[in-house]
Amino acid sequence: MTKTLPLFRRLSHLGRMMAAFAGSPVARWSPRPPLPAPRMPAAWPLGRGITLWQLPVGVVRIRERHRALPADLQDVDDKLRFPVMMSDRRMTGWLDCTAWLIDHPEGAILVDTGESADFGTPAYFGEAAKSMGRIYPKIIDATAAAGSDLASQLTRTGIAPERIGLCVLTHTHSDHIGNLGALSGRTRLLVSPGEFAPTRGSGRLLAKLPRDGRVQETVSAESHAVAGQVMPLTARGDIFAMATPGHTVGHQSVVIDLGDRQVVLAGDAAFDDGQVDEGIIPGIIENRSLALATYDTLRRMKQLKPTLMVFTHDGQNGEKLSGFVTSQAFNPGPCS
Repeated sequence: MTKTLPLFRRLSHLGRMMAAFAGSPVARWSPRPPLPAPRMPAAWPLGRGITLWQLPVGVVRIRERHRALPADLQDVDDKLRFPVMMSDRRMTGWLDCTAWLIDHPEGAILVDTGESADFGTPAYFGEAAKSMGRIYPKIIDATAAAGSDLASQLTRTGIAPERIGLCVLTHTHSDHIGNLGALSGRTRLLVSPGEFAPTRGSGRLLAKLPRDGRVQETVSAESHAVAGQVMPLTARGDIFAMATPGHTVGHQSVVIDLGDRQVVLAGDAAFDDGQVDEGIIPGIIENRSLALATYDTLRRMKQLKPTLMVFTHDGQNGEKLSGFVTSQAFNPGPCS
């Protein structure tokens, strides 16, 4: 059940939000810490001929309430959540923007593209420069250090962009689609139809999607015991896209099914496992009830079989993957 705040608190949050949008970009009013040194990709052999590449592509800073709302505001009304988040001037440190590359016997699949050093420039936002281009830099601070762009990271994997037949976009926020230009013109882009549903203030950067026929909508045609209808992405059905709405109504995740265990590339469905386990709501979600339903689905996925969930901005992804692969019958370890 959601709650509406008293009038004074509502007006206070709305006033602070308006002041934030009228003021300077985040990077100007919040001291920007030094950029972390670029990290190299890490390869995680999962078995069955599948290697998962963890690609650190850019970084982002967000408000503390963007990452997680305080306990007394967890069930605030959907319409008030954004003003509540925007009224917070406390910023996190730099968070990873992780893209994932699945090297599969049937081909390479990329999940998201990370953030770009061009964030905040008119060229970056393109047709959305007059709207989103003014708003985004007042909500988040994002960039990519030299050498941590998607093109450089792909080069380090040895997998050429031409080999990537499919890029699954979990959703269309900037830190997930910031490097579409680094992909081959032959790479198909898979976007959930829910991302195209009209909604006010969603932050979706649909204007950045190419209009050359490469964008395809997710078609969920197979039944899954927990996830409902899913879309297989490989002929043998061990990689599939599943709906995980809430952060955006069209948010989707990618599952790597290894038979006796599975990996869920869960994008921004949450910031970490604790939020899923405890039902903690971040400040940026389009629909609270959908987010909580997604948490329930992810928890049931873990009940189905041993499951590793990795999230775009979780700094523990490497440690979690290390524990996951070393708990198997073999001990492959990471390679860079």
